[in-house]
Amino acid sequence: MITVMNTSYSMRIPKSALFPGLLGLIPFYILALSSFASLGLPPVIALLGMVTYGAVILSFIGAIWWGVAIHAPKGRLRTSLFVWSVIPALIGWFATLTAPDFGVLILSAGFLIQWLLDAFLSKKHPALFPPWVFMLRSILTAGVLSALCLAWWLLV
Repeated sequence: MITVMNTSYSMRIPKSALFPGLLGLIPFYILALSSFASLGLPPVIALLGMVTYGAVILSFIGAIWWGVAIHAPKGRLRTSLFVWSVIPALIGWFATLTAPDFGVLILSAGFLIQWLLDAFLSKKHPALFPPWVFMLRSILTAGVLSALCLAWWLLV
């Protein structure tokens, strides 16, 4: 387990969550490195694959908020969680409708915005969004954003 010490608590990311999350980064890096990995993919196809996969993953992240909303008390917070939970899917969908190079930028913005909102939710409502979940989201978001930047640099 990855353990991060904080002044008031210890965060432990369960291996059962960490390993599948890290495995989910593999397609991002395979596609970003496709020009070096002898996959035979033209850059535009690699970018299309990355944007499509990124849209799927961004939708998944939004679905996490739907799951959190189910456990939230009735009220404004719960409503906001339900409403926001579909926005990442819409961002991802929009990214697939644009040129692949622009889609990579849209996805990058979507992942960054979601991470910022996750930070807020983890800080303000740790009972709904535990600190270890935010730590895992931080690791995975850093991985996704670095792969998207690498793809932008190598394939565009």
